[in-house]
Amino acid sequence: MAAIELVEHTITAHVPELGNPTNRIEVPLSVRVDPLTGRTSRIVTGTKLSPSARPDLSALTAKPGFCPFCTDRLEAATGTFGPEITPDGRIRRGSAVIVPNVMAYSEYSSVGLYDTDRHFIDLPDLTPRLVEDLLAAFVEYTRGVHRIRPMWSSVNANYLPPSGSSLVHPHAQSAHDDIGTTFQRVLAERSSAWRGHHSFWEELVELEERGPRWVGGRGRVAFLTPFAPVGFHEVWGVVAGCPDLGELTAQDCADLGAGMSRIFAAYHELNLTSFNWALYGGGPDAGDEYSLLLRMVSRSNAEPMYRSDVTYFEKLHDEAMTDLAPEDLAATLRPHFARSTVHDFGS
Repeated sequence: MAAIELVEHTITAHVPELGNPTNRIEVPLSVRVDPLTGRTSRIVTGTKLSPSARPDLSALTAKPGFCPFCTDRLEAATGTFGPEITPDGRIRRGSAVIVPNVMAYSEYSSVGLYDTDRHFIDLPDLTPRLVEDLLAAFVEYTRGVHRIRPMWSSVNANYLPPSGSSLVHPHAQSAHDDIGTTFQRVLAERSSAWRGHHSFWEELVELEERGPRWVGGRGRVAFLTPFAPVGFHEVWGVVAGCPDLGELTAQDCADLGAGMSRIFAAYHELNLTSFNWALYGGGPDAGDEYSLLLRMVSRSNAEPMYRSDVTYFEKLHDEAMTDLAPEDLAATLRPHFARSTVHDFGS
């Protein structure tokens, strides 16, 4: 039987000392191997790239003359779903609304809005209830699509332009088709091929629980930082025993929403402004060996002439490079979960 191996290679780099270039110093570099995919990540030390201050977002986030996602334009600017998906045309849950996506990213695609009454919602205001309602509405849409036939499904979010978002109004998007994405297929294939005593995801949570990368847990959702991150400030949520989006329960949505909201608050305290998140379904043949995975990463700050966080390492070598160890990020996040009034969010 296989066991999860956390492989780390330590390299010593010889570089000029910053501010004293005639002096050469030794700097450690960690190259970590993802235990499921084999993908490597580099964790550098030395100069930090994290922002020391938060930019002023007021000009960027001011309400324009036209926003298709605001209440006063939503009905005229967005379409409706067919009765095979929902009899109501659009899906509403609390302040969240799900509408058809005008971009043809997949065979079936939707856009979900946290709140149509507010053009911009900053990180501290992405409350547990807002996120919960959005996720629950996406689950309802996914179930409608899966009544047509089972297929690959994911829910994904860009927040502010550095993340790839073309609209400032906070939203997420779902994708559903027979192909899925490259990473979805890798997750499903490697999970199915895992030969441990239990599923890879069960063994991962058992390995990480209460360790240096553990963030907190609620219900069947475990939050942790990955051993080999693919992005800055990356956090995972593993939903045990839930192989696909359509199988998320109302309680799962509440638990995910509570955890995601706390991570957004931590990002704000770290002076961050932009992020991506994704929920990966296990596909039409998902079985007990797969557990739904949430991934969240920060992106470059939304400010003039910002530096992209994606370099040739990520884009051309498929290798991540970050400047913060997952263990240090987890230590920063844990107090946000420990401060929760919910008894099973703990460090």
